[in-house]
Amino acid sequence: MIWLFLFSAVGLTAMGQAEIDASRDTMPKQFQGAPGLIKGGFLIEGSKRRFETANELNLEAFKTNLEAAPGELSLKKIRDPEPEDLINLKFTLTNGSDTGTILYFPTAQRCEAVIRDAGGKVIYTWSEDFEFAQEAGYSFLNPGERLNYQLALPFQALRGKLSLGSATLTASLVNYPQLRAEMPLEIVP
Repeated sequence: MIWLFLFSAVGLTAMGQAEIDASRDTMPKQFQGAPGLIKGGFLIEGSKRRFETANELNLEAFKTNLEAAPGELSLKKIRDPEPEDLINLKFTLTNGSDTGTILYFPTAQRCEAVIRDAGGKVIYTWSEDFEFAQEAGYSFLNPGERLNYQLALPFQALRGKLSLGSATLTASLVNYPQLRAEMPLEIVP
């Protein structure tokens, strides 16, 4: 009898399971309708202007780097590529400031890569080969931390679009086109 009384006193059923009422709102009242509550759990207090000022990007503090392999493309391979022929990119963004920064992205895409011919005409855009979820996202970058993005550009996408000489490869952060890096690509016979 005492045993059964103990179970009912702590809210357990005779089966030893806790009762949960799914119809009840379990969110604490101070968070219900709180201004500044953003999807993803960021709680921002204060005015919108105060938040924007606190999160202004010091673009000069960010460093970008772009590496590509191979850095020299064979026109023969571009004309008759194998499926495994790729240009592998590594785009790195480093926060050189003294404070952390929240980077906002309007979709699931985080970076972009573009190849331009010698005349500056865009001949390939990496994101055109993909669909991205239409959900906004954030990345928090502490001082000194890096974001690394690795992309693969297929030679097949360049077939018939490049000639001998040079082209330019550019990678940038989506929503922050100022944070970009460029490098030349040499097209050899």
